[in-house]
Amino acid sequence: MRRLQLINNIIISTLIISVFGCVDEPCLNINELDNYSIETKEWFVNDNIGNQIITDENGISQTLIISSRDSISYENSVEDNCGNIYGSFRFDIQYNTSLSPIHLSIHINGSGLTEDGFYLRLQTSNSSERKSTTYDFVTETCKEKNATIIVLDQLEIFNKIYNDVLKISFNKTFSANDIKTIFYSKGHGVIKFIKENKNTFVIN
Repeated sequence: MRRLQLINNIIISTLIISVFGCVDEPCLNINELDNYSIETKEWFVNDNIGNQIITDENGISQTLIISSRDSISYENSVEDNCGNIYGSFRFDIQYNTSLSPIHLSIHINGSGLTEDGFYLRLQTSNSSERKSTTYDFVTETCKEKNATIIVLDQLEIFNKIYNDVLKISFNKTFSANDIKTIFYSKGHGVIKFIKENKNTFVIN
């Protein structure tokens, strides 16, 4: 009797898990995801962009060094209940400066997963401090609310026009030499940054 009752309990538990354990996943909007993927990938740094000379307001020049660059794609990252499958991708680039202890890291992500999504994350650090912020390409907002991020249609530097430039300004800095604002151009990467002490660095 006890054995029969135990079997019945197992069957009932299994049925409950089967019913309540299945979570309906909404159908992926493939066209929308494709559009976000195309737009996000345009922010990758072009392969022909290498190390560049940057000069500050005092006329001191140094090299903005690309210390690493990597991209990868995955074919099957998410599957919905409608049979749709969508992949994901990422792009990473690291910068160092030849004279100043400045390190810049850019991570660009694209995914059909709602909790992941399409975004650009910037991290900057010097010898003692580190901070980061994230721009969401879908909501066109800063995820952490610790910075003001706007998209400039154009920015001119030394008579050269850069189109579609993210202007990322941190709300808080830690010292006069800490980076306050960074300008990141679609296809070109970091083209300008400003320290808290107002000293401005631009690529030549």
